[in-house]
Amino acid sequence: MRKIVFMIGAIILLLTSCKHKTEEKGECCKKPKTDDSVPAFNSDITLHDITSEWTTQDNRKVKLADFKNKAIVAAMIFTNCQSACPRITADLQRIEKEIPKDKLNDVTFLLITMDPARDNPEQLTKFAAEHQLDLKRWTLLTGSESDVLEIANVLNVRISKTENGNFDHSNIIHIINSKGNIVYQQIGLAQEPTESLAKIYTLINN
Repeated sequence: MRKIVFMIGAIILLLTSCKHKTEEKGECCKKPKTDDSVPAFNSDITLHDITSEWTTQDNRKVKLADFKNKAIVAAMIFTNCQSACPRITADLQRIEKEIPKDKLNDVTFLLITMDPARDNPEQLTKFAAEHQLDLKRWTLLTGSESDVLEIANVLNVRISKTENGNFDHSNIIHIINSKGNIVYQQIGLAQEPTESLAKIYTLINN
């Protein structure tokens, strides 16, 4: 009888523990509830017209216009994210691997933090190293909170800060032409990048 009671108690404890872990994991990086239908992006907006100054992972000051004349593959992340953001980064790396080596110099990969309070250049450099990003092609940017909100609005990325200091956010990869216009958005995680690659090939072969 004692053995049966012990086994029942152990099962209840295990189920409670699993439920707690699931709820805890779900607290990070959920999409905002309003993100079921993402509105179409405005292709007339030119990112190069945004005058805000950004700081790179190596502490250089840049503007988005500095990336002109190249196709841009961009996403917004934050480095303390444990679920969606590493997946977004992996999705960009998947795109990078599919681009012919002789065309890679025509493409810039941008990661823009939505957490400037914590994502300083040192933290961005650490993130780049952890994910083995080639900084010849990748640039990680941080800026002021107001500039982050501005670029999120332009890129149509919805951000909601949570009680624990993390963020619920849209998961979007942006394909941007050499003039700074958004030409395509890959929405969601672990998506087939067929259309993204088709847009990139069009941009770098023209």
